[in-house]
Amino acid sequence: MKRVVILVTLCGFFFLGYAQSPHYKEDKAKAFETIKSRAFKLSYQYVMTYDSVNNASFFVKPSKSYVVMYVYDISPRAATYFKAYLMTSDKEIQKKYTAKPYDIGVIGSARVARLDFTTPAFEGEQRPIKVEAKPAATIYIFEK
Repeated sequence: MKRVVILVTLCGFFFLGYAQSPHYKEDKAKAFETIKSRAFKLSYQYVMTYDSVNNASFFVKPSKSYVVMYVYDISPRAATYFKAYLMTSDKEIQKKYTAKPYDIGVIGSARVARLDFTTPAFEGEQRPIKVEAKPAATIYIFEK
């Protein structure tokens, strides 16, 4: 009986370690308001949001500037891995057009990372970009 109680208790602590902090949703909303107001001051336009995802994609247009913001919960204290790259089958081109964000701050339990890039003039109307996030993050995309 003792083993069962100990096992159930340990399982409970294990799952609590992977749960989001209790104020993450409010902190994420505060972070978004801060991000949005700053982006609008810099003449960026809001494009889209992906909520709590590991993978996302969007299209970029030639000769535009983009800001991709990653907002994620810091409570699990997991190693972070974020990047964005041009979707292509050529690995050399993909490696050349890969960008990694940098941390810009924390609001409560929400950490924010920012990725900036500018697209060169290219043939065609748009190109696909793949965005990866580990742990799952809410991703906000702005363009200018």
